[in-house]
Amino acid sequence: MAPFPARGIITRTAGDGDTPRCAGIFLDGRRAAFPWQPADRFGLDDYAASVEGTLVLVAEAEGAVTGFVSIDPYDRFIHALFIDPAWQSRGIGTILLRHAQTVLPGPIRLACAVRNKAARAFYERRGWTPVDSPRTGPPTHILYQSAHILYQSDCAAENRAPAGCAAPPRHR
Repeated sequence: MAPFPARGIITRTAGDGDTPRCAGIFLDGRRAAFPWQPADRFGLDDYAASVEGTLVLVAEAEGAVTGFVSIDPYDRFIHALFIDPAWQSRGIGTILLRHAQTVLPGPIRLACAVRNKAARAFYERRGWTPVDSPRTGPPTHILYQSAHILYQSDCAAENRAPAGCAAPPRHR
């Protein structure tokens, strides 16, 4: 997959060498996003289990990984989107979402903790729509669906190779 440049940010498929940095971002991001949880509930080892079986895209700025998105191409689902707190509010999350949408054209879903108001506002400002929440008991998560649908013609208009537009192969 070719790098996806925007605003001086490069996105690309994560490599093995990115794991320690992404694990640190995941740890710091979860502690910041879920302040109602005890900090020691989260660990560096959580990252590997969280992204197992997914495609991870990373964002780089100034030569360093600044965030990542973990997507399941078969379920068309975003499992995680985390940005280094020092790099937040610079458009990196938006760029990673946009890259995920070129990899998975059409509707994509993600779940967001109800109590994570900042993340919910982030997705809703970008046109993501709540589509479901649990039917019994108080909801803990909200299911969102992307509003932007990338069509094959969008890829042609951007003069890009169709790799980002093709459906992923169906093998697990």
